[in-house]
Amino acid sequence: METAFLIDGFNFYHSIKNLPRELRWFDYDSYCRHFLAPGDTLHSISYFTALASWRPVSATRHNVFIEACKAKRINVILGKFKSRTIKCNSPHKAVPPGCPQCPQCYTRHEEKATDVNIALYAYRLAAKVQKIVFVSGDTDLIPAVKLIKTDFPQVRVEALFPYDRANTEFKQAVDAHHLTQKRILSRFQLPETILKANGKRIVRPQSWI
Repeated sequence: METAFLIDGFNFYHSIKNLPRELRWFDYDSYCRHFLAPGDTLHSISYFTALASWRPVSATRHNVFIEACKAKRINVILGKFKSRTIKCNSPHKAVPPGCPQCPQCYTRHEEKATDVNIALYAYRLAAKVQKIVFVSGDTDLIPAVKLIKTDFPQVRVEALFPYDRANTEFKQAVDAHHLTQKRILSRFQLPETILKANGKRIVRPQSWI
């Protein structure tokens, strides 16, 4: 079966966030290929994420990782973050930057468009491939799974759960599911340096070593 993988970037990132930092230099290409069933062929790998622009150091590292993914021929689809001011009733809340007039307010950044992007890409792929694998444990994607199974019953839909992100609701919605065991994560790491076709070098961020 021709198989497409759709990676929910932040769902995966938060699954390994508290593990050793070197695991963040993750090789999604070898990881997805590992979970190809015998006889299946890889159609594409798409990575959905967003840049936290208000955190420049993190955003710079993330950009390096995105370039590494592109060098491995992974499609990268960017969503965005939206900021909103939240009122807090706690008198102990520190005054956040940009809100000096209100000691009971703080800014929260919420990821937008990623779930919608994954759902739309999945639906479009259903007309082209025989199998779609959602690399996510986010139950917000279940309506997309159900719609694809209704409109494209010939397409097999599976879930590849990031580490510690499996849930019963998602398992029941798909044709099959796979678990990412903690012990195998270290097997899927990018090389320290990646050479792009144009000769440019992509170097693993120092803080991820």
